Amino acid sequence: MDNIRVSVLGSGSKGNCTLIETSESKILIDCGFSARETVRRLEQLGISAMEINGIFLTHEHKDHTLGLENFASKFNIPIFAHALTLTEFERSGIKKYIELNDIATQDFYFRELTISPFEVSHDSKHCNGYSVYCQGQKVSLATDLGYIDDNIIDSLSGSDTIVIESNHDINMLKHNPNYPQTLKNRIAGKCGHLSNVDCACAITKLAQNGTKNFILAHLSQQNNTASLAKSTTTQALNNLGADTDKELNIVVASQDNVLTKKI
Repeated sequence: MDNIRVSVLGSGSKGNCTLIETSESKILIDCGFSARETVRRLEQLGISAMEINGIFLTHEHKDHTLGLENFASKFNIPIFAHALTLTEFERSGIKKYIELNDIATQDFYFRELTISPFEVSHDSKHCNGYSVYCQGQKVSLATDLGYIDDNIIDSLSGSDTIVIESNHDINMLKHNPNYPQTLKNRIAGKCGHLSNVDCACAITKLAQNGTKNFILAHLSQQNNTASLAKSTTTQALNNLGADTDKELNIVVASQDNVLTKKI
């Protein structure tokens, strides 16, 4: 494999896990499905769980860590996360024999990869996005963030592929009769989740900076649809004169199905 392959094993409020794969390494970002389900989804890609070299966590919420302890301990996989995230696991009694590594928010080397964590705004103890570099290629992931500022744009810029949150349609969230106002405020707030409109705004900037491939992720099953998320972004890009059929590739990750993209 000469190129990086990105596979979103699933993304949404019920579980999140992304595989980044090169010819020498296979890492997971988050492990939000049960160990058994994670194994099953990896097997769909022809990958054994024994091949996973490390798990990198964005934050401690259960939809990103549900299967972490069982999966990491069963297959002897080291875990990497910010110290504040690791503290939450230690408090919950995570097994002591799992290798835990504090990555802070600075670049470091892992096997042949350069990993660049960057902080994003979310209602967790700490939340990271990640950029992964290998042989001149760059893949980035930014989900679970209430807003995108210039620092995050800078961290994502120059990526060949970006997995980015497009969580909710503003009107669907506003008029959802099943959500109390406090929950609506949390989701739409600065420490919540990124709306389709805010995602589209970010993508227009990132596309102008050279990124061609975007994977829309962490869609709400209650307050969004794949067609709404994609059309909001494509319309914003078309308004700038971009040809989304020829120049850019925009796909939507699913909660239930594996999506794979080779750079």
